[in-house]
Amino acid sequence: MSDIVTNVKTAGVVGAGGAGFPTHVKLAAKADIYIVNAAECEPMLRTDQQLAARYPELLLQGLTQAMEATGAKEGIIALKAKYQAAIKALEPLLPPQIRIEILRDIYPAGDEVITIWLTTGRRVPPGGIPLHIGVVVNNVQTLINVAKAMQGEAVTTKTLTVTGAVKSPVTVTVPIGTAMAEVLALAGGATCAQPAYIDGGPMMGKVMTDLA
Repeated sequence: MSDIVTNVKTAGVVGAGGAGFPTHVKLAAKADIYIVNAAECEPMLRTDQQLAARYPELLLQGLTQAMEATGAKEGIIALKAKYQAAIKALEPLLPPQIRIEILRDIYPAGDEVITIWLTTGRRVPPGGIPLHIGVVVNNVQTLINVAKAMQGEAVTTKTLTVTGAVKSPVTVTVPIGTAMAEVLALAGGATCAQPAYIDGGPMMGKVMTDLA
């Protein structure tokens, strides 16, 4: 097991997009291409684009380390054209083996399988996974956590978007385990009488009945 894989496992890095798949398992595999999914398939979510704009160096460090672990020779950062702050932050820092791929601002651009096809032309077979075609995919927050893991920092926080019918839509970083009611309060609370709370985005998210 490489030092990168060991450090990422020790730090508790898992997929930050919601599935929570252990990142060290992906890093222990071999791939040709490593994709950063920064396109955020779900409308209204802004976490990954804002993290990419604010921490471009950490993102590129994490991607480079992930490529080293998997043996990938090409890195691709998938973004939408409207994410100009992220694009401008990343472009001056790109090494030759990493490029930005601009996706159309449509749904479901940002879905893992769709993103792979749009950026590489490769198709994940029915019932297959990206590794079956030599590709690994992680989102921005996950790869930033990889970079932090290599600095000895464990995953203790989560960055997320709070938006919709709230007083002040916001992206916040909170300790893991923070109650959703506390997160909602950071956005000033709901602005309608009988709100529905969705975890994960308006298209594929799940309605929450407990904010504890």
